[in-house]
Amino acid sequence: MRTRALRRALTSLLTLSAVGVLVPAAAAPAVAAPTECHGQKSGTLAEILPGQRLEPGARLVDRVSAAELVMQPDGNLVLYALGNPGGYKLPLWNSGTYGNPGAYATMQQDGNFVIYKQGGSAQTGGGIWHTATYGTGTGTVRASLLGGAFVVEGRNPGPFWSTGSSERDAWLCSDFATAAEAWWSGNWTQSASVWLVLQRDNNLVMYRKSDGKAIWNSGTYGGAYRLNLQMAPKDRGDLTLTEENRTAVRWRTGTAGNDGAYALLQDDGNFVVYKKDGGPGKGGGLWNTGTYNKI
Repeated sequence: MRTRALRRALTSLLTLSAVGVLVPAAAAPAVAAPTECHGQKSGTLAEILPGQRLEPGARLVDRVSAAELVMQPDGNLVLYALGNPGGYKLPLWNSGTYGNPGAYATMQQDGNFVIYKQGGSAQTGGGIWHTATYGTGTGTVRASLLGGAFVVEGRNPGPFWSTGSSERDAWLCSDFATAAEAWWSGNWTQSASVWLVLQRDNNLVMYRKSDGKAIWNSGTYGGAYRLNLQMAPKDRGDLTLTEENRTAVRWRTGTAGNDGAYALLQDDGNFVVYKKDGGPGKGGGLWNTGTYNKI
């Protein structure tokens, strides 16, 4: 299976510095059939404010999703989805700056978030990566981790930057009110046993938490346009990967003709499309990944 190289070999983490926010990694809550559909996650931000730094080995921990941003000793800034405590962590995004031991990241007063080589600074140079969010406006300047995405807000009015890795709920519904909440490239979700990621290479991939191995994928990597994962009302229960702003469908479950159907990522590792009144223990499955025995 082809996947983008987010899973390069990454060095072990050091201990937390004073900048990071340490929260014990909790197991993912049990996933049940939805009684209603929700949007993206929200809650309290974990922040890096102007003048603060992520030193080598430091991490910023999401208080909503099980995710952390790590300034690795090799110089790579990596966003991980956390699995079982002490277990495998799935890389969701990285800055590609490995090979620079001692590098650190900082939120600057001008609104830019920058990774500097060891000994570098805004005054002496040595920047190796940045979000290009610098500006001269007024307003909030911060870098924050919330809901599985790392976001940098420059000076207002000014630019905005994000890893685009928001965690979504473990179900997708086909009712009109929520079907517009399609997944974008980089979005992901989890159950107690697996992660499901719409990767930036357009492949929808399921990874098991026990060892990070990919156990299912949609085979949709590549292509000239980004794909969205959605259950549009017009498709009447068909889960599709559709080209952004276009009508071409690259992949589908073939479950159309079932108004009110929904898709659910289960704790047993299976991703299932159910009829409106179906669900775990009730039957009504229309399609599944067949991964219930692979976790």
